[in-house]
Amino acid sequence: MPTRALMRPEARAAVGVGPRAFSSRHYLKLIEDTGKVGFWSADLGSERLDASPGLYRILGLDPSAEMTFGVGLAMIHPDDRAAHGDQIAVLRSGHPISREFRIIRPDRTQRWLLHQAEVILGSDGRPSHGMGVVFDVTAQHETMNALMQRHDRLNALVAATASVFWINKANGEPSEMPQWMALTGQTDAQMQGLGWLDAVHPEDRARTLAAWMTAVEHTAPYNTDYRILCADGIYRWFNARGAPVLNKDGSVREWVGVCLSVPGRTRYGAPPPEHTPPVAAKGRPDDAYLIPSQIRAARAITGLSKDELAQLANVSVSTINRLEDGGSGVRPRTDTLVAVRRALEEAGVAFSFEPGAKPGVREA
Repeated sequence: MPTRALMRPEARAAVGVGPRAFSSRHYLKLIEDTGKVGFWSADLGSERLDASPGLYRILGLDPSAEMTFGVGLAMIHPDDRAAHGDQIAVLRSGHPISREFRIIRPDRTQRWLLHQAEVILGSDGRPSHGMGVVFDVTAQHETMNALMQRHDRLNALVAATASVFWINKANGEPSEMPQWMALTGQTDAQMQGLGWLDAVHPEDRARTLAAWMTAVEHTAPYNTDYRILCADGIYRWFNARGAPVLNKDGSVREWVGVCLSVPGRTRYGAPPPEHTPPVAAKGRPDDAYLIPSQIRAARAITGLSKDELAQLANVSVSTINRLEDGGSGVRPRTDTLVAVRRALEEAGVAFSFEPGAKPGVREA
């Protein structure tokens, strides 16, 4: 039945159907009042079509204006016209269509449409009429674009931090861990259950498992360090941290987390030996060598504050903080360490590096 007929209350009388409280016109109006759907019908041999008020509203057109196939096709976004400008030709060839594309309305706003249409054959078996429904699906596309944007941001953050993103099931077992598999070389089957622990250093497994099970049992955040056997056969330190994603009733939906690369010292791993200084060509310790405890002790002997030492060495206070932090993974520049050492020596200390003993410091 043409859209025009659906919209006229006299259409029911024309087919001999008695009046009733709700007509097809009422149902059509109820649907169209959502502002997200419109209808059309047309003789495929002509250019003009009958459009419902809902379709005019979606297209942003004046309901008093004549609607033609050409008007609708001209509104298709230029970037989508090559792929979707053939819709009327497809209908006239006897084929139904279901397309999603963008339009630009007269007010220059852009909308996403879903167009579904069917063909009605005439008595000669040839395409005679067409009828279709148009949905405004802009909101769905905007939601999807927002989700994709957040996804891209997360991927960029993961790449920037050289981290491994992971998702576990509510019971704590692995779910989506493609980056873990790429890091360790484990297959999906190998990491299932507690198989992922096989990639953790044997000395760290018991502690790692205990930390993870405690988090799962108490629905608490997870944060621990351990060594991972990477696909290249080298153990590297990572900080693993995660948190539960909860349902509205407080139950756990899933776990999400990351494994962050931790260079140098870790809270559980022994730091590189501080008492073995690099040796210069003359057999004495390299001038660009001091351990954090030597710098702290030298400041205490000389009574220099961090600000004063930074000024004397012409470096920043944050640099002094890093040099005195034994857990810092940032390696100082050679000229920076030499400048700090010279400033401390000129302030009245001497550094000692006795064979078999820890590096020391004393008054000069």
